[in-house]
Amino acid sequence: MTRPTPPRITIVGAGNPLLACDRVGPEVLDRIAGRYGPEVELCSVGAAGLALLDHLHGQELLVVIDACVGAGDPERVRVVEPDLERPAARETSVHQIGPFWTLAAARHLYPTLMPRAIRFILVETDDMDAHAEEAACLRVVSLLDRELARLEPPAADACSREA
Repeated sequence: MTRPTPPRITIVGAGNPLLACDRVGPEVLDRIAGRYGPEVELCSVGAAGLALLDHLHGQELLVVIDACVGAGDPERVRVVEPDLERPAARETSVHQIGPFWTLAAARHLYPTLMPRAIRFILVETDDMDAHAEEAACLRVVSLLDRELARLEPPAADACSREA
């Protein structure tokens, strides 16, 4: 029995869709559902950062979309490549145990499952109104399109070659 090939890219939406200050991750997932092919896995971890552990499989790229507070003007979008070797003194997520700290722990617990590259797309949601949320989500979708377009196509599977 052959195992299915895991997706090359995982896009994670973190956050609670019922809270205006925390729903940007799930909102973006809703907007991109069906947008990318089977090589891109979309998953929601809600407000449970530890749920991210279930979606680590050594993929090429892991993108975590999350809300943050205190990082600038409302609707500001930042792309961050986390330094899991030196965790920041303060978590940027609105969750108690967020995706960053989950990945920092996973680096030690499950090193073979860690993605080759990790990007956080953080949206400042403090004092953000519905119009600003819409604009921020559209910018995140545009960022995702550009990020995924930069990746090289997958190499041909060695098992698919004729002997």
